[in-house]
Amino acid sequence: MDLASTLVASIPVVDIDGTLFVQLGIYLALVVILGPMLFKPWLEALDRRKEAVEGAVAKAKDMRAEADDLARDYEQRMEAAREKAHLVRSSARREEEESQAKSLAAARNAANDELAAERKRIADETDQAREALGGRVDELADEITNKLLGRAS
Repeated sequence: MDLASTLVASIPVVDIDGTLFVQLGIYLALVVILGPMLFKPWLEALDRRKEAVEGAVAKAKDMRAEADDLARDYEQRMEAAREKAHLVRSSARREEEESQAKSLAAARNAANDELAAERKRIADETDQAREALGGRVDELADEITNKLLGRAS
């Protein structure tokens, strides 16, 4: 076996002969021919796709930021409108309450004036009736006494 192992060890693993140059020529021809026809367009397409995806991602981020800004602006405007509406309602409510209070005060004053006028009129009529009946008190007292006692005059 010594001989066999020596023979195997002496045989080269790779033979360098004329086929190596043919294979090298085929490889270089394929690189020269397929490079511009296949690999270059394919790599350019990959680059364009990568740029398109990156551009779309950047555009989407910009649109998202713009949408967020618009949403914040919308919320701020809505809050301002709500606040303004609240102020308008509060102002209208206060004005209505003041108007009702003025109307009620005017009605009370009118009622008090009318009541005072009626009391004065009643007091005047009472005084007039007392004056009118003041002279006839004795006569009316006699008449009432006679009617109660049953005497005819």
